[in-house]
Amino acid sequence: MIEKLKSVILVLLVGLSLLQSYYLSYSSPKFDPLVQEEYVKTEPIGSQAVLEDLLFPDQVVLHLGNQQHTLLYPDTDPYKRVVENVRQRSLEGFRKTTPAVLGLNWDEIRNKQQGIEVRFRDGIPINVLQRVMQLKGELPPENDVITRIWIFTKDSKDDVRTLLFTDTSSTMYEVVKSDISAKDIERFVSLEGILPKEEIVPYKLAGDDYYLPLKPVAFPVVKIPFTQYTVDQLKRSFFVDPAITRKLSERDGSEIYTDTKRGLKLRNDQRWMTYTDPIAPVDSKEDLRDNLLSAVQFVNQHGGWNGKYSVYKVPQKLLPSNQAFVFRQYYKSLPIMNQRSDNIGFIKIVMQKGIVASYERSMIIPDLLKSSSKELTLSSGEILDAKLNQYSKKSSIISVFPGYRPMIGEQTMELVPVWTVELRDGTYEFLE
Repeated sequence: MIEKLKSVILVLLVGLSLLQSYYLSYSSPKFDPLVQEEYVKTEPIGSQAVLEDLLFPDQVVLHLGNQQHTLLYPDTDPYKRVVENVRQRSLEGFRKTTPAVLGLNWDEIRNKQQGIEVRFRDGIPINVLQRVMQLKGELPPENDVITRIWIFTKDSKDDVRTLLFTDTSSTMYEVVKSDISAKDIERFVSLEGILPKEEIVPYKLAGDDYYLPLKPVAFPVVKIPFTQYTVDQLKRSFFVDPAITRKLSERDGSEIYTDTKRGLKLRNDQRWMTYTDPIAPVDSKEDLRDNLLSAVQFVNQHGGWNGKYSVYKVPQKLLPSNQAFVFRQYYKSLPIMNQRSDNIGFIKIVMQKGIVASYERSMIIPDLLKSSSKELTLSSGEILDAKLNQYSKKSSIISVFPGYRPMIGEQTMELVPVWTVELRDGTYEFLE
């Protein structure tokens, strides 16, 4: 009996072994996919921002009538009050038009009528502008880049018109319906309850489209201590496994860190970094707003903002791929400018389908809480006119504005206000 039981058990074991061998030979194994994060999540090493923080006009021009004008700069009380009032007003319906169809006398509107110009230096796509302004109804499908909003009274004091200028001189939009009244404009341009009349600095139109003060204007000279990102912080931020990166040194002193896919180049003499992540080109249409939102989020996670920035340049809408965005650094009212090809004062990021192809910025981290300042008065009126007349590239100027000239030391940076000229080739120079 025991021998029969042993035989049965042996047969069962042999059968199970054959069945297991069959499954191992003829069945397909199921693998659980191993998901790898694109970037290791690290503690943020800089301040965070949302897109709305970066959308503000670089200037507000108030046309007072009787050939009088004044300018308002960011971070001042008059600027904040006027911009906030305009943002709260509803603009609905956008009729596409041209200057020829409108048939308006702009010299008369600028010099004789009261009005407000809200200026964005290089423009903001209209569907992005909607995030900070009350743009109602259906937006233009072309998603044009808006460079300024001009609200003015025309002929009858009750006739208020609002126009949106684009980066194309032949295209503009007229607002069909708005809740801005002539009394609102009169209150805005008089700066009623905001600034005493004797403190309003008069400006004149100079060149084709910029304004210069007839009386002195003052801005602070600022000294700011700083630290900078360490190599270890940057490696942890940009590489999935920092331990497998290797370092290459170039003849100019630059250092390159790579994991064979991504690259991080540090120009230590300029305190500047450039990160690259090669992406295969795509033919599909890019969404500018989505790319801009992704760019802001990427900066939040990889270095942060460490100060005030503005959306300064957006790509042309006709470009199918590789959209480049530039964010300009500000200190209070003025942008920090880079002369010619200097690397300072901006963040540049190239996006493709929401993925970063390249990212460059300063490694400096300013300690704004420990800054010190003193006022400096800029030249104006005839003195400023004389400087411009002596400037060798005067015929190439498209804009003149106050900006900060950065002077970088070992552990501190000094920001000096200076008249800045923008040239037709897209570069900037300081008016000495």
